[in-house]
Amino acid sequence: MEKFHLIFFVERFYFILPMTKQKEIYFIYNAKGGKWNYIVDTVHKYVSPSTYECSLCQITYDLKMKKAWKDFVEKTPHKFYFLHSEELSDHGLEKYENQLPICLEKNSKEFQIIIDKEKMDTFKNEFDLINNLNKLL
Repeated sequence: MEKFHLIFFVERFYFILPMTKQKEIYFIYNAKGGKWNYIVDTVHKYVSPSTYECSLCQITYDLKMKKAWKDFVEKTPHKFYFLHSEELSDHGLEKYENQLPICLEKNSKEFQIIIDKEKMDTFKNEFDLINNLNKLL
């Protein structure tokens, strides 16, 4: 993990505070975007959760973004991007089409998987995802 240090000089004392380099993290849902798809997906999650194909959606959303997840996203020092399956080609991510949902980190111009579909499918709730991300980031 790359780290930078922020140095404060106050009179004759200085303080060094560790700072984590801001990362670009992409979450890609195994679902399509848009209001109509949101309604269909929400109904599907409640009517037949065992056949719903996006574990990322299940653990981070009810009727709206779950509070703990929303707080985490808003307070993280990293840049989080959220994409839907139809947006893969807009970002050159077509090779991940059969691996959704997935979490990627963008390094320069390359993407690296940080949470794959198999791992994402093991999370029982948003807290499992948050704890895993805290360890990885």
